[in-house]
Amino acid sequence: FAALVIAYLLEGIIYNMQRLNIPRMLAVSAVFTIFFLVMLALLLLLMPLLIRQATQLLQEVPQMLIESQRLILTLPEKYPTIFSEMEIENLLNQIRREAVSLTDTMLRQTLSSVIGIITLVVYIVLVPLLVFFFLKDKAVILDWARSYLPRERGLASGVWKEVDTQLGNFIRGKFWEILLVGGASYVTFVFMGLDFAVLLGFLVGVSVLVPYLGAVVVTFPVA
Repeated sequence: FAALVIAYLLEGIIYNMQRLNIPRMLAVSAVFTIFFLVMLALLLLLMPLLIRQATQLLQEVPQMLIESQRLILTLPEKYPTIFSEMEIENLLNQIRREAVSLTDTMLRQTLSSVIGIITLVVYIVLVPLLVFFFLKDKAVILDWARSYLPRERGLASGVWKEVDTQLGNFIRGKFWEILLVGGASYVTFVFMGLDFAVLLGFLVGVSVLVPYLGAVVVTFPVA
């Protein structure tokens, strides 16, 4: 599915190149080469930085919890009419339970990370191959799919063209939204002097894939 979405995005560029009388195979080769180089650059430059910052952030979580507890303990003194000592104690107990649960989850994730790395390596090899053949054999794949459709399909063809246009606009729009929101967030976080600016900018960018809920979830690591 990832390869299919990527091929769908790249097909728009290839289509425009074909309109300039560039042979399809040449257009596919050029677009795929650029895509592969960009993906390689992301894997070699961006991914190690994201992993390093994520590791550092997880290592600092215990210290952040300690600082949060100190801050919470001062609330009854500063705002005695709003916060009682009993409420603060219950809140701290809840934070401790969540911290223990988080530690257990992180341990389980670490133990299963070897399998995740192997799976990631397989996908890194498979996805570009699938993208290339989806683009190269587009006509063959579409002819195969048409063989299962009725001959009289004027209405279906018209609906599909409309869906194709809107779906393409949606996917391309989301792609640019991720880049713009993530880039703007990264610049803002760097200007504010926040730690882990690359990681937080990436998370904010990806959060637009899930409207409203994504923004709420990504608020916690930023905070």
